[in-house]
Amino acid sequence: MQKKNLVVICTLLAAATWLPAQITITNAAFPVAGDSLKVATDLNPANIVVTPAGGPFAWDYTSLIPTSRTVSTVRPASEGVHFAAFPGAELVSIGDLGAETYFDVTPTAFSILGASGGDLGGGMLPIPTDIVFTPPLVQLNAPLTFPNVFSGNSSFNLAIAVADLPSGILDSLGVPTGLFDSIRIRLTIDRTDFVDAFGTCAIPGGTYDVLRVKRTDYQDMHLEIHIPFLGWQDVTDLLGAAGFGADTTITYNFLSNTAKEPIAVLTMDTTGVNVVQVDYKDNGIQIAVEPVIQNQMELIISPNPVSNTATFTLKNIEPGQYTLHLVNMNGQRVWSKEMNSVSEQVSLEKLSSGIYLYQLMDASQQMKVAGKVVKE
Repeated sequence: MQKKNLVVICTLLAAATWLPAQITITNAAFPVAGDSLKVATDLNPANIVVTPAGGPFAWDYTSLIPTSRTVSTVRPASEGVHFAAFPGAELVSIGDLGAETYFDVTPTAFSILGASGGDLGGGMLPIPTDIVFTPPLVQLNAPLTFPNVFSGNSSFNLAIAVADLPSGILDSLGVPTGLFDSIRIRLTIDRTDFVDAFGTCAIPGGTYDVLRVKRTDYQDMHLEIHIPFLGWQDVTDLLGAAGFGADTTITYNFLSNTAKEPIAVLTMDTTGVNVVQVDYKDNGIQIAVEPVIQNQMELIISPNPVSNTATFTLKNIEPGQYTLHLVNMNGQRVWSKEMNSVSEQVSLEKLSSGIYLYQLMDASQQMKVAGKVVKE
C-alpha cells in the first residue's frame, strides 16, 4: 500500500504543471430530493479511448448506443419503504424495479448507507435483503480539483437463514446442503479515487466540462456457513464459488458541476485496458442509422425465467447471419451461439442462477436486439 501511495504522490507532483484551465466540482453536483437521475448503458462500446492522466483532453464518446435505460428518483429518506433499516439516511434513490438505495449526505461527501430490494445481487440472491455499509461507502467527494486523491473503505455482512433461501440457490453457489442453518456473505472494499485528468467529454446530446476520476476498488468477498456448535466457517476457498474472493475493479468517472448524473462511467476489464461497459447521462437521444420500420426484429424467449432449456425465436428477421450472446451483470460475455434457424432450443444448464442481458449481433457485429433473461 505504501508503494501505491508513493506512485500517486509522484504523479500528483508531475501533474502540477496542468493546473490551469481545470474546473472545480462542488457539492452542488450532489443529488437532492426531487431529482430524476437518467442513465443509459452501452454494453458493447466501440471507439472508446482512455487517455493517460493530464489534460486538457477532448473525449468524444458520441458513438455510444444505449443497450438499456434506467431512471431513479431521489426522495427524502423517510419516504422509502425500508427507511427503518437506515435511520441515519437523508435521501433515498428508488429505481425502476423498486430497489432502494439510501444515502448519507455531508458538505464534503455523498455516501451510500445501504440498499434494500428483492434482488440486490444481480441474480445471486433473488430474495428481499437489506445491505448496510459500515462506514458509509463514499460515492462522491467535494470539492474535487485536479489533481487530487481520496481514499476510504467500507464493508457489510449479510446473514440469511437457509430456510429463507430459494430452492436451488445453494446449488448455484456450490454449497452442499444439510450441514448448516445459515449462510453469510462478507464484503470489504478499499476504494481509491484519483482525480487524474480534465477536459471536455462529449456524449450523445451534449458536451460537458469534466474532471476524470480514476476509481480503483479492491474488493474481497467471502462466503461463510453457520454450523451448529461450530459457528461460522469460511468456505470461500473450499468451494471456489463464482463471484467470491479478491477482485479489483477500475472505472473512469467523468464528472461535471452542471449534472447530477456522471457524464460517463467507463468500466474496465480485468486487465484494466479494455472498456467493457459505459454508463452515461441519458439525454434522451435515440441513435439510429436506418429508418425505424413498423415490424421490428424481436427475440422471444420461452420460458423466461429459464430453468435448464429455453426456446429462442426470432420474429421479423432480416436475412443474414446472427450470433446470440449472454452478458452477466459485470459486462462479461458468458455464453454465445450462432442462430442458424428462426427458432432454436438451447441449454443454459451450465449457467449460474441470475440475471443476464442478451445481445443479438449481425455479421458486422452490430447489435440488432437486446433484452433480459433470468436463469433460475
